Amino acid sequence: MIRKIYLYDKMPEKLEENGIPIIDWKDLPEITRSLNNYFSFYGNYLLNGNNVKKIKKEKYIKAFTENRTYQYFRIKSVKKNLSGISITALHIGYEANRNFIQNAYVATGNGKQIMNALKSNLVLDQPFLYESDVASYHQFTAKQVNPIDAIIGSNNGNQNLASVCDAELDMDNYTLTLKERIGEDNGFRIDFGKNLASIEETVDDSAIVNRLFLVGGVPEDTDYNVEQTPVTFGYLSVSGITEENVQIAKRENSECKTVEELKKWGQSLFDNDRIHEPKVTHEVDMVVLENTLEYQNTYQKIASLRLGDTAYISLKNLDIQVQERMIEYTWYPTLSKYKSVVLGNDLEMYTSSIETQVNSVKKKLETRSEELINAVNNATQWITGNKGGYVLLDPKDAPRRILIMDKPNAADAKKVWQWNVDGLGYSSTGINGPYGLAMTRDGSIVADFVTAGILSGILVQGNVIKSIGDGSYYQSVMSNGKFMIEQYKKTDSVDYSKPNWEDSVHGAEIGGFVGTYGDGKANGSAILNFPGYIFSINQSNNNGGSVPVFQIPADSTKDKPKYNLFGDGTLQGDINIKGNFYVNGVKIDTNGGGNTGGGDTGWNGQYPPEVTSDRDKRYWQIWAMAIGAGFSKQAAAALLGNAQGESDANPTADESNGAPGFGYGVWQWTDSSGANSGRVYMINLMTRAGVTDDPDTITAQFKLLMWHAPNGQWIATSSYPYSWTQFMTLTDINTAAQAFVSNFERPLNSHPERSTWAQEWYDKFVNLGIPSGGGGYIAPISSPITVTSEFGWRTSPITGAQEFHNGIDLVNGNPNTPILASGDGQVVSAADPGYFDWYGNWTVIKHADGMYTGYAHQSRVDVAVGQNVKQGQQIGLMGTTGPSTGEHCHFQFMDEFYPSSSAHFHNARDYIKF
Repeated sequence: MIRKIYLYDKMPEKLEENGIPIIDWKDLPEITRSLNNYFSFYGNYLLNGNNVKKIKKEKYIKAFTENRTYQYFRIKSVKKNLSGISITALHIGYEANRNFIQNAYVATGNGKQIMNALKSNLVLDQPFLYESDVASYHQFTAKQVNPIDAIIGSNNGNQNLASVCDAELDMDNYTLTLKERIGEDNGFRIDFGKNLASIEETVDDSAIVNRLFLVGGVPEDTDYNVEQTPVTFGYLSVSGITEENVQIAKRENSECKTVEELKKWGQSLFDNDRIHEPKVTHEVDMVVLENTLEYQNTYQKIASLRLGDTAYISLKNLDIQVQERMIEYTWYPTLSKYKSVVLGNDLEMYTSSIETQVNSVKKKLETRSEELINAVNNATQWITGNKGGYVLLDPKDAPRRILIMDKPNAADAKKVWQWNVDGLGYSSTGINGPYGLAMTRDGSIVADFVTAGILSGILVQGNVIKSIGDGSYYQSVMSNGKFMIEQYKKTDSVDYSKPNWEDSVHGAEIGGFVGTYGDGKANGSAILNFPGYIFSINQSNNNGGSVPVFQIPADSTKDKPKYNLFGDGTLQGDINIKGNFYVNGVKIDTNGGGNTGGGDTGWNGQYPPEVTSDRDKRYWQIWAMAIGAGFSKQAAAALLGNAQGESDANPTADESNGAPGFGYGVWQWTDSSGANSGRVYMINLMTRAGVTDDPDTITAQFKLLMWHAPNGQWIATSSYPYSWTQFMTLTDINTAAQAFVSNFERPLNSHPERSTWAQEWYDKFVNLGIPSGGGGYIAPISSPITVTSEFGWRTSPITGAQEFHNGIDLVNGNPNTPILASGDGQVVSAADPGYFDWYGNWTVIKHADGMYTGYAHQSRVDVAVGQNVKQGQQIGLMGTTGPSTGEHCHFQFMDEFYPSSSAHFHNARDYIKF
């Protein structure tokens, strides 16, 4: 599939909008991207290309990238050369660097907080989003610098943000995301073998360290009045080290206070930083590798990688395996293939990871929420006695415990804090307890409720974690691997000795997030909604309210699930609807499944001798194209009657001289929103449909009709409940004419006169023969021939999706019938395995007039590349190889050996009368 590149004068408001297609490239355009570095587009456009005058500096280009998204680039240079104009463009993300930061300082913050600080200190208002998933906390300063330079550049002589956070900057159009890492580790293992010409391997083992002498900090319990010695450990090694290959080095970390901490940190240098592995780079020529048959598996593995992804590479020469990432690539956006990739494990050119590790250890979280600060102040007042209290030392002269009470007499006190050598506790029932809140000397904390700002630890273990708040309508509860939203239930205390203690915690379930399982093991996760309640994804109004975007209504059940979508939206990809589909209450049926559309559809430029006037010739062209596309003659006449009513079949008929909101062309295409003129609206539709002919011709507009009708314009009504496919086969002229009016045109007023006009055209053309297209070609199989699938748009018999069928499918009742050369020529392709997944056993013949004929799905091929063949000579046998549902001959005409677009395929009916 050829991906188009689009040109824009300015950035569109909706990024999914397509601009002007740019297809006349001298060479294949390229996108080059490197981690924390450049992200650029390069192309060489033909000097005589259709849009050469429109390509200028500072305009915008949209192209398909390796992560399967379209990205925008701004043209930075346009230079003329001998064969074209070279275009260099930078990713739109670099436009953020036109902005300026005078001073942004974050004392301690995570990635999101720092990115927010950069955005809030920008001089200009730009549409960029500054995001991050970096969870660790850091100090960062950006002063008198551009934002991209602050993140991955020089940062005015200071350490940039990517280096500080040991992170990587991802650009997705207007979204700038500082990520802990780009890409994934899916465990890919690749064996490059030895002496592979398409891969250049560079190995630097000069910095390898495989045995460590470790130096830590001073132990915590050390007497600092005397000279101190830090903890050390010698030596920590990776396995397999001998005296022949050992390389010893010292590493220091003052944060490690014990030998065990030091060893654990040292092991991380081997496990994470891989300091014992050589620095390796593999530059892979993907074009050469793809065409090296014995390395197809290697090619497929590398082709599946994305920027930043990890691969485990076997180095045969060193007999080791190293962990590398894709750090750079060059991509062909039109072919959706890599030209080259670079894999490596030396990322120091992108970020200073060692310095970042030291910084991240030293950074401590010092921020508190307003709620926590109030709690701290409140606790301070209690402890300092500002809220009252009585202190008792027991016994007074040599106290074993300290009591802080609400009464001066211990016998009368109810609220009591007790502190002794075994711990600290609080009782609300007097000096003898029980102490519901306690902290004991073995490190245990017992409490019904805990108010805290930051809990730093590895594991919080228990049966239930619950959010509370008097007066709430609901509560959130984590329990037994589930996160549930429940009706609020007040919990004052929990008696864990009772078997039903959870009843005092849980309220009625409303919805939640749970793990799923099957076959006795975990297999996924799910969001649950309980009947009688609404589940909704809402859009906030920033004022405490919100409106739903996606919603499961309260009456949704397991047996009859329901959902609602609200607002404008875009669905990308094929949509498969199982069931009925309604638009504004009108049922939409299959709308053209299986019919042809687009392509050349039967017009060969010739007229019967009876058709002489220019007006009749316009109507004859529509008639011939319709018959060639499989219309009944009555349905073809219906098209003519409606064309007369709309424009008198004039492809340049303009309802209001280019004013927005009015019709244009044979069938008067009109932008109902009023934003564009009819001609602009029609051309935009042609761009979506892939129609590349002159838009002001009947040929182009008939192709658009054949695409537009089954792709949303044709809506069956209760009066004429016919799909587009059914309309094409109607045999009553009045029914067909009025069905087109009602289901395609949908005017305010009725048009009975169009049935009369349709009848007149039917009477005029019905007995006229369609002249042969000429060219001297013959059918590729013997008679009697049946056409089972026409040329053009159809519903795929294999995938069920709409597809452009670039040939015509033929059978004659004999599943192994000989396949014949349609004309004299030379075989240029025969049983090429590279085409098997498309065409099975496939033969292509080049003819003297510059045309190519193709014959697909053969069970046997009887010719070879370079062989000259004669018209009617057997070249193979009919079969069903490749993607096929049964024996047939897929037969096609092309004006290029490798057609660059659908416009270079031609309908066989233009050359042969079937």
